Amino acid sequence: MSSELQQRLRDHLEHRATRGETISYRQLAELAEIPAPQAIRRLTDLLEEIIREDHAAGISASVASLAVSQTVPTIPRAGYFMLLRELGLYSGPDEGQQAAAFHENYVQQVFGRYSS
Repeated sequence: MSSELQQRLRDHLEHRATRGETISYRQLAELAEIPAPQAIRRLTDLLEEIIREDHAAGISASVASLAVSQTVPTIPRAGYFMLLRELGLYSGPDEGQQAAAFHENYVQQVFGRYSS
């Protein structure tokens, strides 16, 4: 995947972080101009790369945590939680109250890092 595209995604996510906002996968794919078909699949692959980079840099609550499903509950899809388990950052289920609470904690950590 293009490092330019990955940087564009990171820039959009960091902008959202400064505003204290999450963003849906679809909105982010459109803003980053990820071409169809399979734009969401490409997006999630890039988000996983960002999470891995942040983890390698010692950042557990990645800015990629701001990308969420547009369906309720507005948390990331299962792949996000699976990757965090692989990295040793999470040990719970992919959905439900525990996943939502864990994700909310990460979102608040990201907002805290980017607040003025």
